[in-house]
Amino acid sequence: MLYARTRTDKIIYSFLAHPGRLIVLSFLFVILLGSFLLYLPFATKEGVGFTYFDALFTATSATCVTGLIVADTQTTFTVFGKIVLICLIKIGGLGLVTITSMFMTFTGRMIGLKTRRLALESAGSFSYSELPILLKFIFGVTFGCEALGAVFLSIAYVPIFGMKQGIIKATFQSISAFCNAGFDLMGDSAGGPYSSLSSVYDNPLALITTSCLILFGGLGFIVWVDIASYAKKRSIRPHSRIMLKATLLLLVIGTVLVLIFEWNNTLADQPFGVKLLSSMFQSVTYRTAGFNSIDLAAMTPASKTFAIVLMFIGAGAGSTGGGIKVTVFLIVLYMMISEFKGEEDVLVSKSRISMKLCHRAVAIFISGITVVLLLSIILFITEAPLIEAGKITHLDLVFESVSAFATVGVTSAGTPQLSSWGHLFIIPAMFLGRVGPITFALSAYKDNKSRINKVYPDAKINIG
Repeated sequence: MLYARTRTDKIIYSFLAHPGRLIVLSFLFVILLGSFLLYLPFATKEGVGFTYFDALFTATSATCVTGLIVADTQTTFTVFGKIVLICLIKIGGLGLVTITSMFMTFTGRMIGLKTRRLALESAGSFSYSELPILLKFIFGVTFGCEALGAVFLSIAYVPIFGMKQGIIKATFQSISAFCNAGFDLMGDSAGGPYSSLSSVYDNPLALITTSCLILFGGLGFIVWVDIASYAKKRSIRPHSRIMLKATLLLLVIGTVLVLIFEWNNTLADQPFGVKLLSSMFQSVTYRTAGFNSIDLAAMTPASKTFAIVLMFIGAGAGSTGGGIKVTVFLIVLYMMISEFKGEEDVLVSKSRISMKLCHRAVAIFISGITVVLLLSIILFITEAPLIEAGKITHLDLVFESVSAFATVGVTSAGTPQLSSWGHLFIIPAMFLGRVGPITFALSAYKDNKSRINKVYPDAKINIG
């Protein structure tokens, strides 16, 4: 009996010793706890048909900062339910491990080596030495941005919804936007349930503030550390330099293309200033935020296809956003360019990218495409009646699949109208997108030390 207990302890210790496993388990724990709390009778309003499966879907979407919903947030949940949602969004955006480490740092408790490893993985830090500073910085940037965002959004919403509701909607949206979650409380506005920000499509303060919050949360905290210390160090890391340039480039390209594709479509009746504002906002929100100010179902196929590309690329590493990450996309792109030019090294901003990093980027890229393709095929089957009835198209379901995996939360198919089977398969896609398919795979992989120092012969395989 003693041997059995000892062996069990070793198995448990071996399983929990891997940082990726604890990150996966922490998200699972938060999702299950959140689903239980959202299913409580006093979490939803009277007369709302809200099943446990709906609670599980909503908790997964909130914790994975996705934004896909099966029930309108404002008209479904009570104050308690909304508080649970905003807590799930906060934990999901920063990560349970990061929040725990931040608490330990501010209370003066020593962070152990295992916790540091977990926090490094969760916060996207490069070194153990900078971790405590980074955790304090995350706290300051997060709450500072959210507080400022709530103030500006309150200025926009109080005249429309009144003092109390305006401040509540503004605070909720500010946190949701910074965490790139896409949840909002606009269901009782002129647009009605599931309208997102379409009722304030012509309000520059509301859309620009929300856009800034999304961009700030999606840059990644390492980038903000470099920006804050630039005046002192007069230098910036290659990662931050790449992220800032790529973010600006994607914003400009996205704005221009949305403007072109939707000029005579969803933007047809709007003045030029509103067209430009809407195009800019959609370009930002496609990068994992989940809000919308135009009718996504009515977009042109070209717009939907371009949105799929932006959603798949996503935000920055170590940020509150999702997608495969901007840096992964750029590394794969630079690998292709280096291969076409016949160069042995992959160079980015006059710096060499290691082969180990390149291999990981390719693995993330391919695994992301695989998840999206599998989910799309499954949805083609489960939602066949809706396709045959002409309510949605195959492109809409690919859009939904990428939105789920990239934890974006926008939908052109209308998530609530999808079948229960469709919702069932979207849940693991959102989870995989948040924790990362590679992290998830490594968490399930049993370390095999016997593979070390083995030498294998080269395989001669023709590839073209």
